[in-house]
Amino acid sequence: MYKTIIIVTFLLFGVLPSKAGGNNRLTDRLDSILRLQSLQTEAKMHEINIIKVRMNRETNMEKKLQFCDQLYQAYHVFQFDSAMTYVEKGLNLARHRNETYYADNTIRKSELLAIGGLYSEALQTISTLDITRFSKRQRFNYYLTHFRIYSYWSDFCNDAIYAPRYREKARENLRLAMPYLDRNDRDYEYYQGEYYGYILNDQVGARRHYLKAIATTPENSRMRAMACFALACTYSAPSDMDLYERYLVMACISDARSLTMENMALQNLAMYTLEHGHDNLDIADAQRYISISLENAKFYNNRLRIIEISDRLPVIVESYQQQLGERNTVLRNTLIAISLLAVFLIAAVGFIFKQNSRLTQSRKKLQTSNNRLSEMNERQSMLNEQLHDLNEKLLETNKKREGLVRLYIDLCSRYINRLKKQQTLVKRKIKANQAQELLTQLSSERLSEEDATTFLSRFDRAFLDLYPGFPQELNALLQPEYQIMQPESHALTTEQRIMALVRLGVNESSEIANLLFYSPQTIYNYRSVIKSKAKNKDTFEAEVVKLCTVIGGERPN
Repeated sequence: MYKTIIIVTFLLFGVLPSKAGGNNRLTDRLDSILRLQSLQTEAKMHEINIIKVRMNRETNMEKKLQFCDQLYQAYHVFQFDSAMTYVEKGLNLARHRNETYYADNTIRKSELLAIGGLYSEALQTISTLDITRFSKRQRFNYYLTHFRIYSYWSDFCNDAIYAPRYREKARENLRLAMPYLDRNDRDYEYYQGEYYGYILNDQVGARRHYLKAIATTPENSRMRAMACFALACTYSAPSDMDLYERYLVMACISDARSLTMENMALQNLAMYTLEHGHDNLDIADAQRYISISLENAKFYNNRLRIIEISDRLPVIVESYQQQLGERNTVLRNTLIAISLLAVFLIAAVGFIFKQNSRLTQSRKKLQTSNNRLSEMNERQSMLNEQLHDLNEKLLETNKKREGLVRLYIDLCSRYINRLKKQQTLVKRKIKANQAQELLTQLSSERLSEEDATTFLSRFDRAFLDLYPGFPQELNALLQPEYQIMQPESHALTTEQRIMALVRLGVNESSEIANLLFYSPQTIYNYRSVIKSKAKNKDTFEAEVVKLCTVIGGERPN
């Protein structure tokens, strides 16, 4: 019943509108979850009470130990005193009966003592264990608990003398724990991230493992919260603040969903919001987050966390009071400015009324004149644009015509030069009585092939400069399956050249054959084949003549 209520409420809050941006959407979701914390707490207490009832009814010692273990797991980061109560019960039940449970509960008690700030007592408690008979898992937990004790101790000292010593001892114990970490353990990637970060000082490698841990753990698990918080710490540089905020908020969400009352993420988020906020809402959010952190710490009964939050709370209160003072100053100055402005406005109103009637008449006349001028300007603008377009087209056409003239002069020059050379050759051969050799040389096809290639290349380039859209417009007249592809951007196929000459007004096959160095029958065959591919065969060549009505249009993409 309680789970159903929580799920329905989550769905209702999930449809609320959120702020823009990925981090803001996460923050909105966190706020929705925090609003439901009392419902979640009630549901969890209901589940814990069910386990307690079952434990009280149980007579089997092994099962009672299992229930103690379940209750410790439920209270571990939820309520300090209750977690310690069931650790002690587990120790009493397991003493002289079950070595494994006794060792496990002793290690758990040490960790709880460290969380409560009793570091010497934690070390003294765990030092009573003989690790020679421990399993691989227990050895890992043994050294990992030492790592956590010294980590908490260094954070508590936070000085230049003792904190470095305890951090070094923490690193040494983490190094000792890693060989006993099982690769198949569900928390393997997280502890690999801790190893890369604390021991190898490899932040990139640590991030890689933390991300894998996040991907393989559910959002409502404490391990997911720890991985997100650790990953956020690797992005604490000023250049990575967006990622720091993102994973810090994700850690807070997992803490809230797993009801982890013993946490640092929400405190850090409160300080981050205070330091990077820009308005009153941000300071209000910071105050709300730190208040929730304080309530959680009191609920958990962690005196160390209460002290930490108490140190941070005055900073937020001071910022809030400072902002209130600034707002009051701005408000007072604004009231003075408004009062002076009101006096000025009263004096100006009379003058404005007198001038208003005169201005009204002048505005009407000016409006009429402006309307006329606007119409004239619009017409003039349209005419200017049309003239500009025509000038551009004329300039472009002149450039292309000049190019064609140069091409024509170049071809004429080449053929005049060729005729002069042939004339000289003929004279020389006749004088030397080499008429047969002259006939053989003049009959060579190599010369005519070179001339044809040069002419066709120049024709293709000149025609496409004049009508760049001709290939595309010609394809528009053909059926889709018979589209003609250009071999190059400035070259035409034989079929395209024939149609290009038709477009230029050369209709006779014999004339086209002479220009393209083919026989009239070949040209006729080409024309018949391409006409058979047309959409409208009867009017195909008439439509070709009408293609590219604008000279020098832009080449289609």
